[in-house]
Amino acid sequence: MTLIQQFLYLITSGLMIPCVAYLLFLLGQSLVAAGQQIHQKRFHRQRESLTKLIKSEGVNATDNVDEQFAVLRIYDVLTQVLQCKDKALCSYLITEFEASSDRYLNRFINMAKLGPITGLVGTLIPMGPALQGLADGNIQQLAAQMQIAFTTTVIGLIIGAIGLILFQMNKREVVQELALLDFILDRKVTADESTK
Repeated sequence: MTLIQQFLYLITSGLMIPCVAYLLFLLGQSLVAAGQQIHQKRFHRQRESLTKLIKSEGVNATDNVDEQFAVLRIYDVLTQVLQCKDKALCSYLITEFEASSDRYLNRFINMAKLGPITGLVGTLIPMGPALQGLADGNIQQLAAQMQIAFTTTVIGLIIGAIGLILFQMNKREVVQELALLDFILDRKVTADESTK
């Protein structure tokens, strides 16, 4: 039985380094994503003015959607939908944009889920050596292992919080963009039916 226990202990101990490395990778990824979100906040006014323009002019906004809006994620698909003559192609373009937006949002969902999970794994792995140190009366070993355990927990929770906040912020923007594209498509259909 002790052979099996030692084998399991070696496996879990060997997972500590990849766990901490992945946790640091996720932390870096979440900080970069947070920085990008802060950078993109300055485009909020442009998104609002684009929405007002589309709502007021509808499908006639083709000429006024110029390069000032090119920084927005929606710009390429918006210009294609505005110039599109085929309703089926417009629907396809909107569906493609929705799929790419879903992939974009999955980054943040993964951070929100994998950060705390990896932090928990990083918490549980050092608990074995910490308890062994306690049993042996080695307070130094206990303190060192507990420090690693608590640090990985905190980092995992920070990653999860950043991921969740970024997901909620970006999901709101994606829903607004999709609503705008659907509005344009409905206006196109209405305009086509009125000309018949």
